Amino acid sequence: MVLFLDLNSFFASVEQQLQPHLRGRPVGIIPNDCNSTCCIAASYEAKHFGIKTGCGVREAHEKCPGITLVLARPDEYIKAHHKILEAVDTIYPVQGVHSIDEMSFNLTGPDQPVSRAREIAMQLKQAIRDIAGEYLRCSIGIAPNRMLAKTASNMMKPDGLVVIERKDIPKRLHGLDITDFPGIADGIRNRLHRYGIHTTYQLCRASKPTLKRAWGGVLGEIWYHWLKGDEPHIATTKRRNCGHQHVLAPELREAEKARSVAIRLLHKAAARMRYEGFWCTKLTLNIKPVEAPSWVAYVNLEPCQDTVRLLHHLDQLWKPQPHAFIFCVGVTLGGLVKDTQTEQPLFEQDRKHTNLAHTMDKINRKHGHASIYYGAMHQAKDSAPRRIPFTTVPDLDLPDTGGMGAFKQDQPGATA
Repeated sequence: MVLFLDLNSFFASVEQQLQPHLRGRPVGIIPNDCNSTCCIAASYEAKHFGIKTGCGVREAHEKCPGITLVLARPDEYIKAHHKILEAVDTIYPVQGVHSIDEMSFNLTGPDQPVSRAREIAMQLKQAIRDIAGEYLRCSIGIAPNRMLAKTASNMMKPDGLVVIERKDIPKRLHGLDITDFPGIADGIRNRLHRYGIHTTYQLCRASKPTLKRAWGGVLGEIWYHWLKGDEPHIATTKRRNCGHQHVLAPELREAEKARSVAIRLLHKAAARMRYEGFWCTKLTLNIKPVEAPSWVAYVNLEPCQDTVRLLHHLDQLWKPQPHAFIFCVGVTLGGLVKDTQTEQPLFEQDRKHTNLAHTMDKINRKHGHASIYYGAMHQAKDSAPRRIPFTTVPDLDLPDTGGMGAFKQDQPGATA
C-alpha cells in the first residue's frame, strides 16, 4: 500500500500559520506586487469565493472584495516544507518527495492492513500540527499504487483521509470524472474521447492497446496497470535542460531593462546548472513582447559552464530582437551533459572563466544572493526573485537559484 500526503493550500496556509491575523480569512498569494499579476495560491476561505490558482488580481477583488493579497515568500515555504519533513520523519520514513507540498510513503509488512494505515495517517497529521504548525493541514490518500493514492488524496479536502483498497477497484473509481485523475487534463481527455472513452467506467474497461494508442505510447500501458491497482516500473527520465522565465514588472519592460533581467536569469540558470554538475550545449532566449507574438532565438554551443561565454552568446541573440517593450523574458540552457561525460575546456582562458564562475557560485552560496555578480545585471540584480517550481523543491543552501532542488518530481501521468 502507498500513502500519499498532499498539503492543503500550502503557500496560503504557511502565511496563515506565520501571520495569525490572516487565519480564517480569504487569502491570495501573488508573485509580484502589481495589478497585472495573478494568484499562485489561495486559502480555502478564498476558494469558497471561486478564487483559484491563476485568478487575476482584479478578478480576485471582484469575486471577494475582502480578500487579502500577500506577496509570496518562497524561503518561508521552503522552511515550512523541511519542517514538515522533520515532523513526518518522526512517524514514518518518506519514500518520495514529489513537490514542495506532496510526498509519499510505502507501507510495508505489518503496516499494510487498512486499520494500521489509517492509524499512521492520523499520526502523520498530528505530527505536522504539533511540530510544523496547527494551520498546516493535509489530505491523505491510501491505495495500492501511488497514482491511485494521489487520486484518493484529492477526493476529500481539506484535511481528508480516503482509502481505496484493491478489492474496491475499479468500482470505487467509477464516480470520478476522467480529469479527476492526476495528469489527465483537457488534452488527454480529448484524445480519450476520440477513442470512445468518455467516463471513468469506460477508462477502466479499456484494453491495453487502446490506452497505448490514446496516450500515443508506453504511458498508456502504464495507465492500464495503474487503473488495475498495480505499480509498474517507470524508467527515470533524463534531465535535458534548465532555465528560468520572468514576467516583468511595468518598470522593467523597456528593452534595455528587460535585457538586464535576461542576464540575471542566465546567471541563475548557469549557477543552478553548475551546482547540479551539468554543462550546456544550447542557449535559448524567449521573449514575449507586450503586444506581439513571441520571439525565440537560440545558438548551439560546445559544452559550456562559463557564464562569461554564455553572456556573450546571450548578447548576440538579443541584438536582433526588434521589440521596444517586453512583457516576459526567458532563458534556457539545453542539451545538458554531465561532468563525467565532458572534457575540460581546451584553452586556458576558457578554463579560467569556468573556474571563476564556480568561485562566484561559492561566494554567493556563502554570503547570499548577488554578493558578487556581473555588472551587466546591476539594474536587475534584485529582479526575478526565487520561485517555487512545480517539479522541484529549491535548496536554501543555494541562494536564489529558483528550480534547483534535491527532490525531483516524478508525478505519474504527465500530460502531452
